[in-house]
Amino acid sequence: MNRTLTEQELEFLRGVDSPTVANAIERLSVRDRTEGFIGGNVQCTFPDLGVMTGRALTVRVSDAPGPPPQREQWWRMWEELDGMDGPTVLVFADASGSPHRVAYAGEVMVRLARRLGAVGMVTDGALRDLDEVHALGFHYFMRYPVVSHANFEIVSVGEPVVVDGQQIRTGDLLHGDANGIVVVPWEGLPGLPEQVEAVRSTEAAEMAYIESADFSLDGLKQRRGYGTR
Repeated sequence: MNRTLTEQELEFLRGVDSPTVANAIERLSVRDRTEGFIGGNVQCTFPDLGVMTGRALTVRVSDAPGPPPQREQWWRMWEELDGMDGPTVLVFADASGSPHRVAYAGEVMVRLARRLGAVGMVTDGALRDLDEVHALGFHYFMRYPVVSHANFEIVSVGEPVVVDGQQIRTGDLLHGDANGIVVVPWEGLPGLPEQVEAVRSTEAAEMAYIESADFSLDGLKQRRGYGTR
């Protein structure tokens, strides 16, 4: 979707944790609850950086022995990134079959990506230069670090990819923190602040009841409406 985030929307999204965003989206009833998030194999590498949010640019990446690959897709990736409204997130999907044998980006690529408007990288494979990238305040979400870039090749740019069970399309709005990454549906964004407040209010009241002297399991069932339908 060719949609630009407003400063107000960005400020809002950066102030909400990802599980609350996920719960708020459930209340909008725009998709099945089993969809809309990247699986737990992809971990937040720098949880202290807080929330990452931005529009995805999808990239399929491989690695094979032999001569270094051609660079046409490499430059296309940067051109596509340069043409997108930020903030953006590069999403690298492994096509090699052995993601533990290749790092798909490091400090140099991060610096270029950041210059072109990216705030983070997400992959079901590996990245590297952890200390240097962390110092830049740039988000990494990955399975593990790998020391070498090996012979990686960019296979495609901008096509839909699947990352740990979730399809990601270029232009998807991603929201991630220490808990993982949720895909925010653009059509649900206008109603999200109201639902976030509803989630926070409901959860605060329930947690207060659980910690109160009046707590009982039967009482909690009643609050949840269990057995009334």
